[in-house]
Amino acid sequence: MVKPMHLEFETTVPPPQMVRALRELISEVGWEKERTEGSRMVDRWAIIMPIATHARTLGLVIKSGPLTGMEMQCWSHTPGSAGEVHHMVFHFSNRHPIDRVHEFIQHWVALLPRSPFKWTKGEKLILGFLLPLFRRSRKAFAAVGVPIAKNQWPQKELPDWSQWAPSIIQSEEE
Repeated sequence: MVKPMHLEFETTVPPPQMVRALRELISEVGWEKERTEGSRMVDRWAIIMPIATHARTLGLVIKSGPLTGMEMQCWSHTPGSAGEVHHMVFHFSNRHPIDRVHEFIQHWVALLPRSPFKWTKGEKLILGFLLPLFRRSRKAFAAVGVPIAKNQWPQKELPDWSQWAPSIIQSEEE
């Protein structure tokens, strides 16, 4: 039985830049992709009461290769009175090897224009210094193997792409 799984990240990088990095990564290995757009219900807090609003989502679906069927969605929303938080969710099934998914995410993070888990003091000031999302973001990226220590971004020692080549050839023969 195929079980749906997902990994969610809160990032400092806006959705168009996240999708651009994904598109470059998928094109680099020669997989087919499809762009998706939609909306997602998000909560915005007004004093003590949540207000439901919609956020526009951008994403990509992998159509060929070893991660066929994997979908990535990203969106931005304002959780409070000011400042945007950007989200990225990877949807995949349990038939995808989790180590391959983690390697894919590591390569994606290395292509981003800035560190996705380090907010500037100005961004923290606008969002609120005590929000748990700053630590939660670092922990989520560390859990997939992205080094979060100081001066370790972008990741220097990425997993080798040559191991992905046999999977690409096999998927083309099928």
